[in-house]
Amino acid sequence: MRARIIVAILAVMVAPTTIASQDLARRVAAVDDGTARLTYPTRPGLEICDQGIRMGDDHMMWWSRYGDEDPRNCRPGPAEIELRVRDGRVRDIELVRRERDRTEGAVDLGTVSAQVAVDYLMDVARTGGSGRGEEDAVFPAYIADVDGLWRDLLALGRESGVDEDVRTSAIFWVGQEAADAVTEGLADVAMDDEEEQEVRDAAVFALSQRPDNEAVPMLMEVARTAPGMKTRQSAMFWLAQTEDERALDFFEEILLRRRGGG
Repeated sequence: MRARIIVAILAVMVAPTTIASQDLARRVAAVDDGTARLTYPTRPGLEICDQGIRMGDDHMMWWSRYGDEDPRNCRPGPAEIELRVRDGRVRDIELVRRERDRTEGAVDLGTVSAQVAVDYLMDVARTGGSGRGEEDAVFPAYIADVDGLWRDLLALGRESGVDEDVRTSAIFWVGQEAADAVTEGLADVAMDDEEEQEVRDAAVFALSQRPDNEAVPMLMEVARTAPGMKTRQSAMFWLAQTEDERALDFFEEILLRRRGGG
């Protein structure tokens, strides 16, 4: 009886967001052939510029058409995205950077919560199945103001039934997170012999983007023990880029071992 009550309470807690994201999916699908637009809150410190996205001191370009120009007209969120729909399915997603980039005649779905936007976009990423829609959904989910999103992205990166490009994109953005637990999860993906090589390579690269105190030990472990030769070589390559003393000692150890200790 007690277990049933707990399950019922959890269902009530989860239901509003689930229902809201399902309702959003129905409203997007109802566009059928056209463009839908929606707005949602973004991470603190994020700015949307004419040329792309800026977070902190980094200027992060996203499908920029304007080259490497200095960022102009930067403003905080919310994010406004447009979803190109055909036959009721999302085929493409674009971040609206400038007001004049809005598609004339787009169906404005209004503002939704960051969590609803993430739930919907992650579902598109998992089940899109056509066009660029599924891969396009990962980054706009990443910039939403939702705590602990890296867990969902890491889970997406591990889902073997999901498109490989989607998984690679999810793993890349996991690597940008400032959470200690991220590193261990990425190492697990890198050393999983059943994963596609491209996904393992993405995990190794994401590891290399972590702070050196996390990245170097994990990259050395991957270089020592990963089942696949290509994965070990990838770890060695990124270790070399760190110029960390521990990496240099590691290379010396390997070379001396190959020469019989001489």
